[in-house]
Amino acid sequence: MISATLLSRLPQDLQRLVQGVSNRSIADFRQLCKRLPGCSTSELCILQPVLYMHLDPDRIPPQSTPAANTDIVLARWSLVGIIATLGYHDGSADSAGSEQQYLLSAWNRVAPWLVFFHDQFIMCRAKYRPVDRLRAINLVASILFHVLVVDRDPGENTALDAGTLTLYRPIAELWLLALETKEENLVYMSLQSGGHITSFRLSSSILAAECTYNELFVTILLEVSGGVGTVTSAALKYVKSIRSMAKDLDTVSTALKLDLIVSMFSSCVAFIARTSIYNAAMREAYILRQSVKEIFSTLRALQPLPFGRGRMVQALASSFPYFIFILQHADDPVSALHQALRAHALETVVHIGPLEPPEVEADIHEIPSFLKILYHHLVHDKILTYACKHVDAWSDAPGSMRDKILAHGWPIIEQTIRSYAMFRSEEMIRQLSPGGNGWVLQCYCSGTAEDIKLMQCAGCQVVRYCSKRCQRDSWYSRHRLSCKFLKAAVGSSTPHYVKRSLRLLAALEDSQMQNRWDNIRKLVVAAQCEYPEDRERLVVEVPVGEGKVLVRPFRHYLFLFDGLSENEVVDRLSSWPDPRGHLRRSFFCSVITINDRYLSRQILFSPRTALDMETVSANAQL
Repeated sequence: MISATLLSRLPQDLQRLVQGVSNRSIADFRQLCKRLPGCSTSELCILQPVLYMHLDPDRIPPQSTPAANTDIVLARWSLVGIIATLGYHDGSADSAGSEQQYLLSAWNRVAPWLVFFHDQFIMCRAKYRPVDRLRAINLVASILFHVLVVDRDPGENTALDAGTLTLYRPIAELWLLALETKEENLVYMSLQSGGHITSFRLSSSILAAECTYNELFVTILLEVSGGVGTVTSAALKYVKSIRSMAKDLDTVSTALKLDLIVSMFSSCVAFIARTSIYNAAMREAYILRQSVKEIFSTLRALQPLPFGRGRMVQALASSFPYFIFILQHADDPVSALHQALRAHALETVVHIGPLEPPEVEADIHEIPSFLKILYHHLVHDKILTYACKHVDAWSDAPGSMRDKILAHGWPIIEQTIRSYAMFRSEEMIRQLSPGGNGWVLQCYCSGTAEDIKLMQCAGCQVVRYCSKRCQRDSWYSRHRLSCKFLKAAVGSSTPHYVKRSLRLLAALEDSQMQNRWDNIRKLVVAAQCEYPEDRERLVVEVPVGEGKVLVRPFRHYLFLFDGLSENEVVDRLSSWPDPRGHLRRSFFCSVITINDRYLSRQILFSPRTALDMETVSANAQL
């Protein structure tokens, strides 16, 4: 309670109201809260204990009932008073931040009442509700937002960090509820320049993102929501809602609101990124729901708004690490890159990024990093197809965009796209896939993809047949030799993409072998001396793109052949007629390496040899 000395410093009307509040007068407490905005900073400092005196956790009832009405309403006006004083700083050493100090020191009294208000009035778990839902949202979300976000210094522990984890469930439920609440402007955001009412959805997204630093919050969120599907769907709804805000003239009318949009975007991306790190199922669910596409589409929607350049760079900086993480860890990184390209990520990154590369090498510099990613994934048919459709537009881009991509090595990438397209145009595989998404090996009977539903070989998952009879005939004529080798040629990581790129990969293998033939012969001779016991079973490892050619014994590559022994592989290759003489060289066979996930490589059996085992002998029989 306030001492008599301090109380005497207040005006008479405030002294009377303080006395009434001490006597549990709801009317006097209401009047006191109305007077707070007109009080000086020194008066607010004196009044702080009054605002917390009726927040005794021992007076929280198990359930909201008429008998507990006085305690509940007094607690309500206590929270109203606390919110009304937040953010009033005059800069003096003895009073600046006194409201925040009181709030944190009395957090063990405030937090239980926030949980009670949330449970009983926001989630409507009480039949008797003297506080309506929107008012309860305003009270709970405003105080949480202030403690977690507004007055939090970077690296400083908050009351929540200190162990009040009971608020994780309310924050998780508020995050889900904000998407369903039509009334948007509910949360009081206190700032040193004054108070502002901000969006419930915006504040909830930032609150949730702050809590994702703790894996326990993610666990509680999954429990509250009912599973991964609900969380991922809600997170992407938040991202989509930012695009709607960007089109709203009222939202983008002030610098403060623009800054808040960027903060909300960064928080949404941070939420998606951190929950992806904690939960692999959630990571894959995000990708399945087009998270990369939604993020870059939203970033593109923000691009025309009148931000300062630094704010757009901040928005890009929050998005790109998530994109890199997905490429490194996703089960299907090719799909993630394709999502980004379809959302015009390259154009957006180039528009926002700086013209010149950094003088010192950085961990992530967006423009060269994105171009490098694109370059290393061009071997995948899905990426190459998109790049071929847009290479002219990228090369003829106007103004600064062209200057930026030229500064970061675009001519080499453009040349690679065009040469890969030329390699792919060579007729090697008989039939376009039914969906038009690349090329597949098809049986050589008279059926066509248009009038027959093709069935895929369960072994290699490359060749398709029109009937069981056709499959049986193919098996005895050639496929029993080629099946294991086709499977080794598409690999186990992303076979559905590699199999549609076999034609391109075979052409690239031919090109690399031809361009590096003199070096390969020297390396084979050196390897024969280094491995005399394996001189008849040496394998040439050829990188598609950059990298060194290696020559090593076949036993280093036996893992490609799904349980076959070394002698079994040798016997099967030896029994193949080899009409093009692949096996009549100074080495046993070749393999290639391609980029699988970002900064990692995948080894595949020679696509040229595998395709010829299936197709050349068949053509010879036609």
